[in-house]
Amino acid sequence: MDLNITPATITTYRTCFSTDAGRRALGDILISAGYFDHDLTSEGEIAVQNFARAIVKKMGVCRGPDNIGLYVNKLLELPIEER
Repeated sequence: MDLNITPATITTYRTCFSTDAGRRALGDILISAGYFDHDLTSEGEIAVQNFARAIVKKMGVCRGPDNIGLYVNKLLELPIEER
């Protein structure tokens, strides 16, 4: 799937999700779409998860190995959650 991600697309998506309400909405979308799930099996579940991945890509976040160093650094800045 060609997402045709332009600088304008990245700006639009980042602007949309940069407010408090936008961040809450994005979090809800990612959780509801199974973005963090690894055990999806149906075509429908996988399609929804891929749609959520497309949203993240359109925000300019996941560009594959092009920005892996930055991505890993940001992951390591996250606090460890006690369970």
